[in-house]
Amino acid sequence: MNGSKAHRAVSLVYGRAALLGLMAVAIVLCLGGICVFIPLGLVTRSDASIWVLIIPSVLYFLILNGGALGTLAWVVRRRKRWLDGLFTPLGLRGERYNLMGRQYQGTVEAREVTARFFQGPTLEVYLSTPLQTRLGVAEEGSTTLSLAHLAGREPVALEDPDMSGLHAFALDERWARALLTDPEARTLVRRLMSAGESWALVRQLILTPGALCLRLYQNRNLFKYDVTPEEAEDWLDDLLALARIAEGMPAPRVTAEESSGERLARTGGGGRIAVVMVALLVGVPTCLLALGAAAFFVWAIR
Repeated sequence: MNGSKAHRAVSLVYGRAALLGLMAVAIVLCLGGICVFIPLGLVTRSDASIWVLIIPSVLYFLILNGGALGTLAWVVRRRKRWLDGLFTPLGLRGERYNLMGRQYQGTVEAREVTARFFQGPTLEVYLSTPLQTRLGVAEEGSTTLSLAHLAGREPVALEDPDMSGLHAFALDERWARALLTDPEARTLVRRLMSAGESWALVRQLILTPGALCLRLYQNRNLFKYDVTPEEAEDWLDDLLALARIAEGMPAPRVTAEESSGERLARTGGGGRIAVVMVALLVGVPTCLLALGAAAFFVWAIR
């Protein structure tokens, strides 16, 4: 199995995080040297007033926090405008998801549709279906394929040249093979599995009990990614067409009920858990540091 895509995904995630971390450290150290360490040297070595240290230190705190909050607000507002332009023309209503993501929900052709964009970057488009089985299509070398092999799941054989480079995993292999050999369904799957090819490193097409999902995640570029309104509309149209074909076939014989994990992913509940964890891991220490700094300044000016 070719694991290059899985390795590249991991490398990009950690490489991007390392670069951003180095940039943040450089900014913090430069400002800290100017606003804290130089005034501290003046106070300790030349017997200058304590206010020489207090005033720049307060400015340092305000600049860092104000800059971070300002950047966050700019990113959230810019992302909202972009995503509203993609999904509101499709009849979906938007709302905030997680700290910086967006979620859009509505009804299209009597189906519940949910589009979700969040950190990764990750874009998910879900639509409801009465089908109660599981089918996943992934690219060769993807992390999905690696995990499936670790779990002992073997792919459905796809002998058609049009499906080269793709692997499918199914609960009902006979039903999945019949779907993926249908000429129109095969064209739709191939097209959906090339969605976001300019930026998405990993693409998945997943059918779980009650939902069909297109998931694009991890950026093959350093930062740049983009989706046009025409692409978003085409992907939704292709998902709807694929669902109609699958539902028009003889029902799968091997069925299942939606698991709690699948329900959590479909409804976006995992994102809410992540927000709580971030609040606990980041918010609490930040408050303690702020209280410590306030106590120090009170002690210093007595």
